[in-house]
Formats: sequence, structure tokens, C-alpha cells
Amino acid sequence: MITVNVGNIIRFDARNYPNKEALVCGETRLTYAQLNNRVNSLANGLLNLGIKKGDNVAIMLQNCSEYIEIYLALAKLGAVAVPLNFMYKGMGLKFLMDNSDAKMLFLEERTREDVEKIKNDLTKIQSQGYIFVGADMPRGYVSYEDLATGHSREEPGVPGNEEDDLLILYSSGTTGLPKGIVLTHKTRLTYYHWCGLRYGMRFQDVHLINTPLYHNMACFLSITQFYTGGTLVIMRKFDPRETLATIEREKVTGVFMVPTQYNLIMELPERENYDVSSLKWLLTAGSPLSTTTKQFILDFFKCELYDMYGLTETGPFTDMCHHLEPEKVRCVGLPFFHMEMRVVDEQGRDVPLGEIGEIVARGPLLLRTYYKNDEAYKAAMRDGWFYSGDLGKEDKEGYLYLVDRKKDMICSGGVNIYPSDIEAILHSHPNILESAVIGVPDAKWGEAVKAVIVLKEGQDMSKEEVIQHCKANLAGYQVPKSVDFVPSIPRNPSGKVLKKELRAPYWEGQEAKI
Repeated sequence: MITVNVGNIIRFDARNYPNKEALVCGETRLTYAQLNNRVNSLANGLLNLGIKKGDNVAIMLQNCSEYIEIYLALAKLGAVAVPLNFMYKGMGLKFLMDNSDAKMLFLEERTREDVEKIKNDLTKIQSQGYIFVGADMPRGYVSYEDLATGHSREEPGVPGNEEDDLLILYSSGTTGLPKGIVLTHKTRLTYYHWCGLRYGMRFQDVHLINTPLYHNMACFLSITQFYTGGTLVIMRKFDPRETLATIEREKVTGVFMVPTQYNLIMELPERENYDVSSLKWLLTAGSPLSTTTKQFILDFFKCELYDMYGLTETGPFTDMCHHLEPEKVRCVGLPFFHMEMRVVDEQGRDVPLGEIGEIVARGPLLLRTYYKNDEAYKAAMRDGWFYSGDLGKEDKEGYLYLVDRKKDMICSGGVNIYPSDIEAILHSHPNILESAVIGVPDAKWGEAVKAVIVLKEGQDMSKEEVIQHCKANLAGYQVPKSVDFVPSIPRNPSGKVLKKELRAPYWEGQEAKI
């Protein structure tokens, strides 16, 4: 019996076109047959180490070809991948490892030091549970390359079902600690099928990934290319010049990038020296495109441009075809055919067209649950609808416009930053009484993180000390770029911090925040 899961995609590809180039990353170039052989060896190696169906396995790597192999191998085993932001460290990393119940962790030299600092506290990792990706093997770790080449190339043969869990993607809530978003094989297979049709992905296409593979968009778009039998090209990290050079060299036909990445390409004086004529479509998400950025993309790349909107919990459920309707400004488009979207008031009733309300969605792309957090899941789901927390409005044609961010979330360079994560670290410092973290305008990144702090009576602290405390416990993009010390933080009668008042002086006169 054929297992209906994401891992079976690569099995199909290897059987039908074994010599087709599947994966390119730096000097690594693998055909579908070669990729499937490595994936099967890795899966069988993990079986030998005791990983079984339903086990959670964490991944803490920068972009690399091994990342894709791990995704596929775990899928074939029915194990659950837990991609972690490789910049997490300290208390934040320990929480994610503990909360996810990960029995194994894939890591590399870049992330090893941060893991070593908390390794003695990670009691759930099994014996031989640290798998090292890289040539210079440290003592006490299992070699990734030995697993990927030293075991049987036969299919592991673990029975699977499309309803099985595939991924736990962590995305912080605005009320406290990060939540693990559980997605099934069926959810992802629906993604792949829809996107393949919607964006015309075909066997001959080449898709470029230059955003982190722990991120939802890069995660699902990478495997979508295998679903259609195309070629996936991965960049270790984003660089605007190398992106254009890669498009030219590999004849890339499709790319996803956040608005900040497009802005950095727009700033390159030599951009016209690159041949990008192979592109058929571009995707963007994270925040609506500004008019200037959108026009640059349409003029420079001269291909189809789609702006997607959604959450990790919902998947993408609207998109905007900017090349067809460029006159619609800061719009995120129409709902997909298999997803329903509404704009509602606090009682869950539809608001009139043009009025602002909360965006809710339902359909086959929704999360299964929040991992070990039924309370949060029940709070977000009402009568089958997921309440996004984002505010928006519809025009008379049904197009959706975002009006404000999900509660107080900050979006810097297309990356979602949750103030509560940073505030928890600030509050752990003995000198800090209260704090509020907000986003302020930044010409390059859209928004930058600012910490507003009330010190305990009699305590003193410099801005540099605050930033160093954050650097020791947070990912780099979460660390505040500026710090203000204030005598008190404004609150409403119920004690809720009035972040709107804190943000107002910085955003006054700026383009409306979306």
C-alpha cells in the first residue's frame, strides 16, 4: 500500500524522472534519484537510532541541502519536524526544546555553541540525539553524513496517513510564550496542489529559496517545487547581488521574497547588469507592498507578481495579482477558492463593506491544534473559524485590505517579531520593573524594535546593558535597536499597556502602518 504523505512525493519523482536535477545548494547538485537515496539512507539511519512515527525532531540549521533531506526523511518516517530559528539562544531556545518534546536535534557549527550552553538542561533529547551537519565533527555528536550515506537506500516502509502530523512551527502569541502550530500531511499536500496550480509551477521550472527554511513560506514553497517535479535552488542566506546572480545563472523561474528584500535589490545601482528574463512569477508576503516597491518590481522584473496574505495557522488564504490590477494600493487580494474569509465585529457578525473588523478564515489549510495548548486553540477557533487578530476591510469587489497588525506584532524586514517574547526577557533582569516593546519607523526595514523601560526604584542601568542582556537571551532580530527609560508606562483602567500611545509620536506623519 502506498503511504499518502509528503515523503512519498520524492519517491514518485525519483521513480518517474530519476536523472532530473532536483536540488541545488552551493556546490551541491542532486538529481531526484540521488536525493531520494540520501533521504532513504537518512530515514533508515534515524530508525536505527530509535526515531519512530510520531516522535518530534528539532532542526536548528541555516539554509542548506541537508535541511530539505531532513524534512523528507522525517516525513517518510511519520516523525514530526520542528524547525527552529537558528538565532534562538538562552532561555528562549531552552523553552522551545522543552515545549516541543524533541527527542533529537540537528545542528551545525553556527548553532553548536548556543546549544552547548543549555545542553545539560535538555533532558528530553535521547541518547545519540545530537546530529551534527558539517565536516569538522565535534566529539559526542552523530555524523549527519554517515546517516545520509551509510544505510539502506530502500524505502523505510513506515505506514502513514495524510491525517498524521508533519510539522510543528513555532510562532509567538501576543499573550506570552511561543505556540507550536501543528500542521498535518494533508494540510501541506493541499498547499502544494493549490500553489502548483495557482502559480503555474511546472516540471521545467526552477524555484529559488533565499528566505530561512524554518519560516512557513520557505518551508512549504520548497517542497511545492518537488510536487511539480521542478528544480529547487537554495541560498544559504539572502544577499541582493547573489540573488540576481543566481537568477541569471540557474535560469530561475520563480522566487518568494518579502518586501524588504525587494527594497534592497531596488537600492543596487548595478541591478540592470543582471539578466532576470527567465522569471515567470514572483511572490511576496509579510506586509503589503508599498506603491513604490510594487512599481519597481513590475518595471524591473517584468513578470507576474502575487502578494499573499495569511498566517502560519491558516496558510495563505488571499492573494493579489498586482500585475493585473496595479491600481489597487496596499491590497492583499481575494480569497482562494478553497478558503473562506470574513471581516467581523467583536460578536462575530459580518461588518458592512468598507468598515474595519477582524479577519477570520476557515478551510482545509487551518492548523490541527496548538501543541500542548488546547486553551489557546479554543480561544482562536470559534464555530470553525480561525480569528486572526488582524484588522482589515473589504471593498465592494471583495478585495481585502489590512488596516493594522496582529495586535502589537512588529514586522521588521518581513520577519514577525512578538513584543511579549522580548518583554519576558527584559522582565527577567533584576533592575527592570516594567517594560513595553513597540515598533518604530525604520527606513530600511520598515520597523525597528524599541524597548520602553521603567527601572526599579534606586536602580540604575544603561541602554547598552539592556541591549547586552537581550543579546544573551534573544535572537539578533529581536534585540531592541533603541531603548527609552521612562518614569511610567501608560495603561488603561484595566491595567493594559496603551502601546498605541507609545507608538504615536514615532509614527506621526508616517505612511499608515499596515
